[in-house]
Amino acid sequence: MKKAFLLFISIVFCQLGLSAKKLDSLSYTEHKEFYLHWDNDLFLFKDFYYTQGAFFYYVNPSLRKNPANHILFRLKNADNYYGLGLIQEIYTPKDITDTLLNLVDRPYAGTLFLRSFSVSSNPKKLLKLTSQFDIGVMGPLAGAYQAQRYIHEWLDLGWPNGWDFQIENRPYINYNLQIEKGAILVPGKLDVMADTRLRIGNIHDDLKVGGKVRIGRLNNHFKGHFLSNKKYAEEKDLQAYLYGGFNLSAVLYNATLMGGIIPPGENHYFAFNEIENIVGEVYGGIFINYKFMGASARLNWKSKEFELGEKHGWGTVSVYFRL
Repeated sequence: MKKAFLLFISIVFCQLGLSAKKLDSLSYTEHKEFYLHWDNDLFLFKDFYYTQGAFFYYVNPSLRKNPANHILFRLKNADNYYGLGLIQEIYTPKDITDTLLNLVDRPYAGTLFLRSFSVSSNPKKLLKLTSQFDIGVMGPLAGAYQAQRYIHEWLDLGWPNGWDFQIENRPYINYNLQIEKGAILVPGKLDVMADTRLRIGNIHDDLKVGGKVRIGRLNNHFKGHFLSNKKYAEEKDLQAYLYGGFNLSAVLYNATLMGGIIPPGENHYFAFNEIENIVGEVYGGIFINYKFMGASARLNWKSKEFELGEKHGWGTVSVYFRL
């Protein structure tokens, strides 16, 4: 049943890609934006598993000339936003004070990668397609140990001792597609959307399906990126709303748990039958935006990702600037 479901979703994504126009026939937007997200489980008084993530993004129409855009899908008759991101993610076992290798807990892992992306949004159809191509490294070159050590020294949280056992250097290559489709819309007050994401690569292979809702004083989600596009003059200068959502992921492969396609023999990493193939996540937060700047705070909870693991949560703070 799961294989049939994955095949159906893959066909949908392929048909969507075949319907996209060539790069030179697309409608560009002059929207420019800079934003950053910081994930950390300290917001929920935890310090293990997915423990920190730093995301820096820049959106500029001049980035449509990025050669990577030729492999990114876009919608017909859409506003198209092009950007680059730099991302670092840090994963640890539950006890970071342990100096011995733990064979039954999550391994230490760090990733650092550059993301080329396009966001293609059609307000009339309440449809948004995000395409991402990630390239970088997983392993010591990602600098995860140094980043966690700096944060722990700054906040006096104790010394992380097990980074000698982290997953060795591996290339990071992933291609991701996300579709958001509006389902219920009460203009300016409420919207409900379906959300689907497919990731394929040597680090993450999974399929996510879910939904989200926003309620409060808000603009059309499909008339901008994170902040509203200035070409839509009717959009409000002030936004303030609550949002939340859920998703289920069918996980086929996760290198941060499994050690890479060819894991090193001297350390133990999880086999396919030791990871959870269905993982659930719920989240909720608040977003505030006035004209060219905004901020949001969000809490995330995820079910266990491997057989002997446990559920986990973290917080996210974000800031946005329209240039």
